[in-house]
Amino acid sequence: MTTFRVVKDNAFRPFFLNISGQLWHAKKPVIVGVINLTPDSFYTGSISNDKEILNRAESLIRDGSDWLDIGGCSTKPGSKIPDVNEEWNRLESGLTQVAKEFPEIPISIDTFRSKIAERAIESGASIINDISGGTIDPEILDVVSKYKTPYVLTHFPKGKTPENMQDKALGSKDVFPEVFKDLSYALERLRNKGIFDVMIDPGFGFGKELESNYRLLSNLNGFRELGHPIYVGISRKSMLWKLLGTKPEETLPATSAIHLYALQKGAQILRVHDPKEATRVRLISETLNQR
Repeated sequence: MTTFRVVKDNAFRPFFLNISGQLWHAKKPVIVGVINLTPDSFYTGSISNDKEILNRAESLIRDGSDWLDIGGCSTKPGSKIPDVNEEWNRLESGLTQVAKEFPEIPISIDTFRSKIAERAIESGASIINDISGGTIDPEILDVVSKYKTPYVLTHFPKGKTPENMQDKALGSKDVFPEVFKDLSYALERLRNKGIFDVMIDPGFGFGKELESNYRLLSNLNGFRELGHPIYVGISRKSMLWKLLGTKPEETLPATSAIHLYALQKGAQILRVHDPKEATRVRLISETLNQR
C-alpha cells in the first residue's frame, strides 16, 4: 500500500531573535500588542496615556501579547508629524513605566527617527520597528547597528512621509515584484551594516492602492525567499474598513479573518490591537496545519 507524506507550505516556521543579549525562540506565531501614545491614531481603542498605560499593557499581556509595540507618532495616511521633542515627550514616561513594570516582556519602539529610537533603547525598549525602512531617517540604521537590536524592516515609498505617502500609490499589477525588489536591496544595505536580526514587513497601507494590499497579501508566502521572519500589521487597517464601508471600530471580525489568512500564507508575527482574538485565530491556524 502506498503512503503519502503531505508537505504543507503553510506550516509555521519557527525563528530566533537576539533580544537584549538573550536568544528568543518563537515556536509559534508571535502576537505583538499595540499601544499608541498619540492623540490621533486611526483606531481610538489603541490610544493610551501616561495614567492608563500600565493598565493597557497589563491587559494586552493578559490577553496573549508576546511583546508590546509602543509609538508616539501616528503614521496613518495624511497624518501630521510632530517634532522630535513632542514625540519623545509622549513616549518617555509611559515607555519607562512599562519597561520597569514588565521587564520580562520585550518592547518595540514604533518610530522612524534615529534620536527617538536611541532614547527608547536607553529607556527599556529592545526592538526597533521602523515603518519607513530607513528611508526617512537613514541614521536609524546606525542606531540598530550600535545597539544590536532586532529591526522590523517595513516597505515604504521612497522620498515620502506618512503625510504624502498615498500620492501616486503603488498599483496592484506590479506590487509584489516591486516590494520584493525594494526589500531585497534594503536587506543588502542592512547586511553591510552588520544588521542580521531582521523581520520583514510588506508595509500594508503604506503607499499602496487598496487592491494592491490584497494582491500583496495573496503573495505573502513569496517573501519567505528573503530568509527572514514575516511581520504583518493589518489589524483594523483601512484596507479592511474601506473595502467593507465601515469604520475601524467595526472591523474586528474582518481583522480576525484576515489574520487567519495571513497566518496560512506564512505570517510569523502579527501586530494587533486585539490580542485575545488574535490568539484564538492562532490556535485555529495551528489546528488547521496539524490536519
